[in-house]
Amino acid sequence: MTRVTVGDDDGKTSLRVSMARESSPTWLSPAPPADLRQPGIIRSLLGNGKVALSIVGQEQDGRYVPVRSEAEVATLADAIRRPTRLPILLIHTRTRPAMAVARHVALRLVGLVRVVTLDFRASRALDVLLPGFAPPWSGARLVWSDAAARTLPFEDRQVNAADPDVLRGQLMRVLAPVSVLARGVDQAYREARSAEIADRDRDARARSMHALAQGSPHLQIEALQEELETARASANTWEQLARDEEERANLLTAQVSQLPELEAQVEQLTIALRASRPPAGDELVDDDPWSTLPDLVTGDSDSAEDLFLHLTDATSGHIVFTTQAASIWKKSSYPFPDEMTECLTKLAHAAATLYDGTDRNLPHLDNWFRENFDLKVALQDDTIERNAKLRYFDYEGKTYDRTPHVKVRDHTAPTQVGRIHFALDSDKSRLIVAHVGVKLY
Repeated sequence: MTRVTVGDDDGKTSLRVSMARESSPTWLSPAPPADLRQPGIIRSLLGNGKVALSIVGQEQDGRYVPVRSEAEVATLADAIRRPTRLPILLIHTRTRPAMAVARHVALRLVGLVRVVTLDFRASRALDVLLPGFAPPWSGARLVWSDAAARTLPFEDRQVNAADPDVLRGQLMRVLAPVSVLARGVDQAYREARSAEIADRDRDARARSMHALAQGSPHLQIEALQEELETARASANTWEQLARDEEERANLLTAQVSQLPELEAQVEQLTIALRASRPPAGDELVDDDPWSTLPDLVTGDSDSAEDLFLHLTDATSGHIVFTTQAASIWKKSSYPFPDEMTECLTKLAHAAATLYDGTDRNLPHLDNWFRENFDLKVALQDDTIERNAKLRYFDYEGKTYDRTPHVKVRDHTAPTQVGRIHFALDSDKSRLIVAHVGVKLY
């Protein structure tokens, strides 16, 4: 059962969504977990350009916030320290399922949690600023509004499940009862019901007075009976409102009484988890993103997307891939995926080094690639430079030149001449890979 209340709060429109379910008073079984879902009206309002949604002054847009740079990590750390914010779900997005989860949760839990995605380097930087708050490797962490409260971690398998709704459901079951307690009484609904009761009582009283003025005993009896029924209905309504408040108070008392037991359970689970781990150091530092690369499969765009996302994560965005790069890989059917993976990994390492903030004088960039990363890179190509269709591509609203390319394999059959074409984007400190496959022409 869902109730949506629209009210006025100092000249601003307020919206309150309340969800509950009915149960029989004779049902003496524990209630199963409710499958709570935000009603469609929330997403409808998000899609309305004339409406700006906010909660406690925090704008809600149904999108996740990507955090990559040191400045963004510092801003995130400051936000975590502020107790007036919504809970934050921190996700280490190194896979396609994790990205899908970030999009899904951000859109489906509006007003309950803010979703923030981090790559490997940003996670480590956050762990330095706020130890214990970074998400686990390939996982997520829920940080409550009170940063002193115990955070709630989610493992790799929970974040990278095939169905992104799995994590949403888990979060909803955790956040919904806390939201009910924190948001308090639905004041707009109470005022509306009070006004309705007052109007109903006033109308019934007016009919009684009119019947009395008419002097008809029959009309007076009918009017008094109607007024009596109205009074009974009003009493029932007020009784229900009082019962709702009593149930809310009982729920709060029950939650408080369970805190010691829940904290003890969490402590036991934490001890067990620590005991099950090998005696290593920090979980973020020990997981080397370069040590376990996804397998690239010939003709498979999904495997290409997994590898591309992994390399983007490992380099903190110093190498990115267009959406066309994966589809080009699928169509090319390049027969040497291991060689392509090796060259892509070297190019990713080169990108991370090239844009690490160190001042470099590189008059011959192709030599630098070869001498430092064993990559055969060509910065010119007469055929490509004479053909605008081959040369240029659009990415994030700008046009780039993909003439630079890595020669993966050369001087062989056309179907085996491997190429990686990329653009140099010094403004955003990154390489943009637009082509992974066989030779362009």
